[in-house]
Amino acid sequence: MARYSTTWLKAVVLLGGLAGGAWLYLNWQTLADNYALSHYTSSSEVGQIIDRLNLTHHAKAVLYRAQPQIDDKTAFNQDCQTRPHELELGCYYHGRIYILRIDNASLAPEMTVVTAHELLHAVWAELPAAGRQRLSSQLEAEYTALNDNDLNDRMKSYAVSEPGEQANELHSILATEYASLPAGLATYYAQYFNDRAVVTADHAAYEQVFAARRQQLEQDLATIRDKKAQLAVLNRRMEALRSSGQIAAYNALVPGQNKLVDDINARIDQYQAAVVEYNALSKSLDSQEITDTETAAQ
Repeated sequence: MARYSTTWLKAVVLLGGLAGGAWLYLNWQTLADNYALSHYTSSSEVGQIIDRLNLTHHAKAVLYRAQPQIDDKTAFNQDCQTRPHELELGCYYHGRIYILRIDNASLAPEMTVVTAHELLHAVWAELPAAGRQRLSSQLEAEYTALNDNDLNDRMKSYAVSEPGEQANELHSILATEYASLPAGLATYYAQYFNDRAVVTADHAAYEQVFAARRQQLEQDLATIRDKKAQLAVLNRRMEALRSSGQIAAYNALVPGQNKLVDDINARIDQYQAAVVEYNALSKSLDSQEITDTETAAQ
């Protein structure tokens, strides 16, 4: 009976196993990304944002792993566990991304910027410690070079609300709000955005609209106060007529008085609603809230 050794077969199996393990080690990120890309289905709203962001293959996979979701205010407060009076437009919480729905058409593009911002928090969470350390040095250097007063104030706020997370926040802020960055950072962010300028342009447009809205609200308030001054003059005139017994002249002015009161109160209602919306969105720019109010005219 012929005899033969199986040692060679065992060696082939062992080598094959080692080669397979090595291949899996070298390609695990691609496999994980492909799995995420094939197992997430976005809503139409989120899909439009993703199309607008024009993400790289890997960035899209990171976003899909975070299962981005657009919420109305009530759901957003619950999903992000926001505190009372806390103003946020997005959060990366327990591995998920939540974006507050902005219904105002002129301000809605900021939802794209918010999604990109939160995506980069998810990217940061996946980075190895050595990668974070290298990036932190570049981010801090650019932060110092910018010497932006608004950004400085923003970082002071984060130091209180999120101590130890400055580099994490800079990682998201610089990419989405600053068009011009050093070559090293620009190259790094190109791993995630095929055209980062789309994001920074959307943010710049939002800032412009936001500033214009504050200016308009200030003008609206000035108009309300001017009309209240007119009403005060009219009220004094009518009171003088009534006190002097000129009732017919007094009565002739009543319709105009009522019309002016209705106009003022309608303007106040519109102003207060607009202020609520403005303040709800102010957090994204760390803008000062509007606190001026007006009581109804009588």
